Parts: sequence; C-alpha cells; structure tokens
Amino acid sequence: MGEIFPGRVDFLRFLTDVHFAYQPIVRMTDHRKIGCELLVRGPLVKALRDPEHLFAHAHTLDILLETDYLIFLQAMAHRPRRDRAFINILAPTVERFALRIYEEFEDIDLDYLVLELTNRLPPSGWTELAEVFEPLRARGLSLALDDVGERPADMEAAALLQPDFMKIDVSCMERVGAGEAGRHKVERICRMAERIGAQVVAKGVETEEHARILADLGVSLGQGFLFGKPEERRIVYY
Repeated sequence: MGEIFPGRVDFLRFLTDVHFAYQPIVRMTDHRKIGCELLVRGPLVKALRDPEHLFAHAHTLDILLETDYLIFLQAMAHRPRRDRAFINILAPTVERFALRIYEEFEDIDLDYLVLELTNRLPPSGWTELAEVFEPLRARGLSLALDDVGERPADMEAAALLQPDFMKIDVSCMERVGAGEAGRHKVERICRMAERIGAQVVAKGVETEEHARILADLGVSLGQGFLFGKPEERRIVYY
C-alpha cells in the first residue's frame, strides 16, 4: 500500500523538519574551498525525502512558491557564518516575497551570501528581477545563475541579470569528455561570463581528467564528488 501524501496544512508543518547538506565549491587551480552550497533534504516522510518529490508535491498543492520561500528561510537560519553560502531560490519566489526578503536581509552582513537562482520557472522579466536586487547587491549580496547551458534563453538571462556566478548544468558536464560539442558549449558559457564579469562554476565534477579539461576551457570553480560529497547535518528544533 502506497504512502498517503499530506495536504497543505500537514505539508507546511512537515517543512519544519527539512535539513540541509553542505557541498564545497572550490577553485579549480588549487582545490581551495571558496564556499558551499546548501542542498535541501526533505523531512522524515519517505514520500517527501527526495527534494524533487518535495517540490513536485508542493506544485501539486499549488504552494510551490510558499514552500520555496519557507525552505529559503530555513537555509538562511542554518547557513555557515564564516563561509560563503550559496542558497537556492526560485526567481518567481523572489518576485512574490521581495519585501519580506528585504526585511530578512535588513540586519545581515551580505558579503558572504550568494543567492542561487534557478530559472526553471521564468520570472516576469530578468531586467525587473535585476532591479529588485540592486539595493541588496550594493550591500554585498552576490547572485548565481544555476543550470546554465541547456536552454537557448540562458545567455539572455545572464546578460540581463549580470550574475556574479554562472553554474553550468550537470548535463553539460556529462558531455565535456565525450567530444567537441560539449566543450564548445562550456567555452561559450565562459565567454559570456568573461563579458559580464562572472565566475563559472562546474557542477558534477567527479574525475581529475574532468577537472583538467574544464580548467583548460576557462572554468574557474568546481563542485562535485571529486572535491567533496554533500555533508548532511541534522537540525534539531525546540
């Protein structure tokens, strides 16, 4: 017999039990850590433990942005204080909760915070979103554009948003060692990053050969099992 998926009230209550895994992001040249990404892990309900299932169920309940915002708040509360923290948030979530995010950041040192924007759901416009971030970036906040490389609109999004980091989609990484097509795509991303003053982060780096090829192509930062697996830390709430 399958598990019963929770309704809205129970689902939102379960979100107080999410926790995070911390995966290092390093320089390709010397493997020195420059920060870490906080990867959400679902609550102790089997059907929701996988983040993809967690967000898929939130979408089914029509509370995807509310869920994303609550998880963002949890990540903010448990980010490392002496390390650059990459925290994921959907672009439409930023638009919906912009005023609350301003309040959340009011008394926070933003120099070590990177908001990692996923562009699976397109916002009303990247130019408008960039304007939302202007006062926060003036205080030190950095932006990362995630999963770059698979969609034709990714380069346009990068040009309009002007992120500080561009993170290459894992599917591109899988093709880097297989032939010229994958390498050309990475080179294109690196050229765009150079034009806008961003650093390129390669996700899913698992071998020294992969790291060498990527560094030769112009990728400056890496993330993957070669540099460290996500380290889970349980959070206890009182």
